[in-house]
Amino acid sequence: MKELPDYFVQVPEAFALVEEGVYRCSGVLTGEQIKYLDALGLRTVLILSVEGPSRALSQYLKHKGIRRVHLGMARWQANLGWKPVSEELIKDALECLLDPANHPLLVVCSSGVRETGTLVGCLRKLQHWNFNSIVCEYRSFAGGKGRYTQELFIELFDTDLVTLPAALPQWFVDERLMWEQEQRARFAELHAPLLPPGNAAT
Repeated sequence: MKELPDYFVQVPEAFALVEEGVYRCSGVLTGEQIKYLDALGLRTVLILSVEGPSRALSQYLKHKGIRRVHLGMARWQANLGWKPVSEELIKDALECLLDPANHPLLVVCSSGVRETGTLVGCLRKLQHWNFNSIVCEYRSFAGGKGRYTQELFIELFDTDLVTLPAALPQWFVDERLMWEQEQRARFAELHAPLLPPGNAAT
């Protein structure tokens, strides 16, 4: 196979911006795809699969001084029953992802879909997204690799397990404030006193 010129780069598989300072992609990267990471100015790579990064990616992280957090290995469990991942993995990953000190951060797993898609889905649940929107985003990346058990895990995940960092990303703070305002407005609308018929506005 002909080697590509040094200036040629490729976007990694399943790459996307999750939120400002948070990215996702497959952990199986070619040399040309690794070059693309230079544009992100990464501080942390969060690895969710049990398998470690490729030699090329490991060398790149070491050369660039990028912190590697391999939660997939640290939180691997043999017997999960129907669950595709453990709650501990997603809890720890969310706490790492939501700490601005780790940004810019890249989330990877071997497929770029399974563990990563589950983590992003649980993040969206923590952001109070509608579940249909969460599933739509998950399936847009999963394609034929999607699994019902992962969608079920997201639906049943208890967000109260997550201990939010003392400092949070501004995008998360802003979204939480908007959600709280919507909840207050909805509550006020549902509990507003009813006007007598004769006093109705004309």
